[in-house]
Amino acid sequence: MERYVTLRWRLTFAFVLVVLVPMLVGLLMVARTLPDAVQARQKAGVISATRLVGAVLQDYCDRAKTAAEAAGRAATAAGPADARAAAASLVSRGLADGIRVVGASDKIVAASGRVPAQPEDCGGEPSTGAAGPYLSAVVAFSTPQGRSAGSAVATFDASGKVLRRLQQAIGDADVVLVGSTGQVVAGTGTFTPQVIRDSFSDPPGTRRFGLVSSYLPASPSQAYGVIVLEPAAKGPALLVDGGAVVAIAVLLAIAIGVVSARATTQPLEELGDAAARIASGDLSTVIEVRSKDEVGRLAVAFNAMTDDLRGYVGQLEASRDELQSGLARLGDTLSSTHDLDRILNVVLESAMASTRASGGMVLLLTTSRDELVLAASRGVDVPLDLRLKVGDGVSGRVALSGDAVRGRVGDEVGELRPARGEPGATSLIAVPLKSSGTVIGVLDLYGSALPGGFDDNDLATIRTFASQATVAVDNVLLHEEAQRLSITDGLTGLWNYRYFTMTVGKEIERAARFGRPLALLMLDLDHFKDVNDTFGHQRGDAVLVELAGRIRGEVRDVDTVARYGGEEIVVVLPETDKAGAAMLAERICDAIARKPFGEPGAPPVHLTVSAGGAVFPVHGLAASVLLARADEALYTAKRAGRNTWRISSGASAPPASSVQLPD
Repeated sequence: MERYVTLRWRLTFAFVLVVLVPMLVGLLMVARTLPDAVQARQKAGVISATRLVGAVLQDYCDRAKTAAEAAGRAATAAGPADARAAAASLVSRGLADGIRVVGASDKIVAASGRVPAQPEDCGGEPSTGAAGPYLSAVVAFSTPQGRSAGSAVATFDASGKVLRRLQQAIGDADVVLVGSTGQVVAGTGTFTPQVIRDSFSDPPGTRRFGLVSSYLPASPSQAYGVIVLEPAAKGPALLVDGGAVVAIAVLLAIAIGVVSARATTQPLEELGDAAARIASGDLSTVIEVRSKDEVGRLAVAFNAMTDDLRGYVGQLEASRDELQSGLARLGDTLSSTHDLDRILNVVLESAMASTRASGGMVLLLTTSRDELVLAASRGVDVPLDLRLKVGDGVSGRVALSGDAVRGRVGDEVGELRPARGEPGATSLIAVPLKSSGTVIGVLDLYGSALPGGFDDNDLATIRTFASQATVAVDNVLLHEEAQRLSITDGLTGLWNYRYFTMTVGKEIERAARFGRPLALLMLDLDHFKDVNDTFGHQRGDAVLVELAGRIRGEVRDVDTVARYGGEEIVVVLPETDKAGAAMLAERICDAIARKPFGEPGAPPVHLTVSAGGAVFPVHGLAASVLLARADEALYTAKRAGRNTWRISSGASAPPASSVQLPD
């Protein structure tokens, strides 16, 4: 108990000492510096107010000049009636207190408001004030032919709203406007001539007669000189008030120190015991909250921390279970299917479940490895045809660098900047999908359900999960690639003979079912053997690759282009009749003949192609018959001199009643 009391008094003494010493030092410094600081501040304020008044006068001079120019333009462009209407409008809208327009013969054309008989232009020499308290702008104007058309005057009453605006601008100080000869033109207060004269000669901010004054002489753009006067501040009175406040604060600090020490030390032992139990793993510990002060809030924080720890432990256990379940589902899916879409959706669902993410997507690299395309998504609003350049947005940068990122998506400093189409304003984990060290895609997870978003544990979990999931995805991609290679010509990239035989039968069956035409073209390079004999087989292979590209450039997406054998290419054309087949054959012949084949640095090779075509059901009902008729037409084109095409002239098909399904 004695140690407890000693701690309390130590806390009290320390608190009072910490509060008292700075206050005493501050009071001493204030006593030494306050009077000078008050005077310096007031001096700066008066000088600043003087400059502000000068700026306002310049603004009124500019406004008067603008109003005069407007009145002059109205008088030049229209008649006297319109000029008078314009002058009255300018005055009524408050753009000037008075407008007067005088013509070339010194006759008044228009007038509105109050204008001095002999106005002094505020944009010229400083005003003497003889014409009265007016800010006037005089503008000469001319006809479109350049002859003088007279002048316009716009004025503001310096003793009216101008003075009221100046008073509002400088607050409690008074402002006096003086002419270039020293006489007072207008002012918000009445001062003796001696005060006015002293203001001219005293430096700005001088204290005299209980006033602080500053004088700004007139200039070409400031018609009147400006004197600002303010009652001198009483520093000692402020010092006495400040000392009283400090004394009261010290007394309050002592009282608060005693009470705070008493209230603080009592629950410290309870907090220490509770913290020890929590550190040992007893997460069921609850601290009794006895007050609402800092110690009470500490107890509340301890209880909240314990609740959060219990929640985190539960979430980690649930996350572990979800991850195990996801890996199990992924293994089952991998063993039962080679469907890439299904596997990607299982990967995405498992990753979202293990991190409590609200949404996610999987993007895969294209074969050219320069773009990411959307392969699977859930819970995010993204375009179905989303494509991202490698390096663009969050996913593009992850694909480029191969490094995982975690943070918040947005455009603020420190946030991850998304590309067009990527979700924004949410927490994010983005990890690369790597196969043998090479990035094949990116897994993005958005919107963690946990407070504060995703953490490092989530990132570590998804990294581990992604490495396992990539194996499954890579196996499916390899399987698809093997399937693709089995039906693709390895040299030209066209479909091979196997795929052609599968496709042509289906297309003929579809054409027969719906009563639609179907055309088949057989293409053969003319004198291709000469290319191999002259330039070698490697050059011949390059020619075949370029030939495939040119043919693909002429056909539709629904057409099937396959390498039939050697330099022979076959094209299946759904929904195409004899005229359509002839047009395509003509285009292909032209595409081959108009440009030589060749690579940079190699001699060009001029080649042509011959084409033969047949149409279902005109020339046959079976694939073998159509191929034979197209081949016959091809050799007819060869005999006709090559570089041309022919459509089969074979007999028509039998009546529809005898049509059989194609083989």
